[in-house]
Amino acid sequence: MKREIAGAVLGAGLFLGLVQTAGAAVPASGELHFTVMREGDEIGTHEIEFEQKSGALEVEIETDVAVKVLGIALYRFEHEGHEVWRDGQLVQLNSKTNDDGKAHHLAVRLEDGKLVVDGDGRQGPEEPGVIPASLWNEELVKQSALLNTLDGSHMPVTVTRVGAEIVEAGGRNVSATHYSVTGQLNRELWYDANGVLVQVQFAGSDGSQISYILQ
Repeated sequence: MKREIAGAVLGAGLFLGLVQTAGAAVPASGELHFTVMREGDEIGTHEIEFEQKSGALEVEIETDVAVKVLGIALYRFEHEGHEVWRDGQLVQLNSKTNDDGKAHHLAVRLEDGKLVVDGDGRQGPEEPGVIPASLWNEELVKQSALLNTLDGSHMPVTVTRVGAEIVEAGGRNVSATHYSVTGQLNRELWYDANGVLVQVQFAGSDGSQISYILQ
């Protein structure tokens, strides 16, 4: 994926331009690049690219994380996802994941007005208005359940608005709204004044703090 991040910080908003689509804000640069940190040490990257094609929004997501000690990888996480949105609704999602040696594959498609999920965690119908847990779409804060983007499972959640905070994003301090997601997914999320995701925090399986910092 591209690693160049276009755009600049302007006041409370992160980008000079903004595209409103799929019911959510998309940066005018067309991409978001996060550095993944574990207890203050860099362990990988999380990248999201957006592109308008034939009236649809296509979203490419790539995560590459490795926790190493003395150069030896103790944990590896690799994820590639592709989402297609049309008229504010998800119409297709495909992903493949290597979760430290455990493989996941997911295919979601729109069929006869309904989403059909084919994943190793679930097969069957899904509500057309579902929001996947890829985090970029601020509409997820209005949901009581999310679609697991690794295995297709249905994840009940509770979302609480914590409030306005100042976070570091793009090398500057940015005003953002903090939301806490709890339940079958636990994440702390920050969206800037335009609704663009600027920071993520959560506890790793070993209790360590993992942060996604927007570059």
